[in-house]
Amino acid sequence: EDVVATSARYERGDHIIDGRTGRPATGLLALTVTAPTLTEADTVATAAFALGRDGVDWAAARDGCEVFAVTADRRVLRTAGFPVAESGQAAA
Repeated sequence: EDVVATSARYERGDHIIDGRTGRPATGLLALTVTAPTLTEADTVATAAFALGRDGVDWAAARDGCEVFAVTADRRVLRTAGFPVAESGQAAA
């Protein structure tokens, strides 16, 4: 069963640095990844968040990963396989 990890700005602020610029990554508000292991989910979520919008596609291209992201302008991006609860039901 897959595990979930999220990287975001809403709790700790701009704490993830874009290695390409040396500045805080601000292109996304949050990015969640499901992956086969917690290590992979956590590292992919953090790296993808640092890449901003480009990171969504990068993470989605990794085997076994699904992505849910919210951009800085509040657009939702989601891969087709990201688990979503049915209306009125809790996610399994």
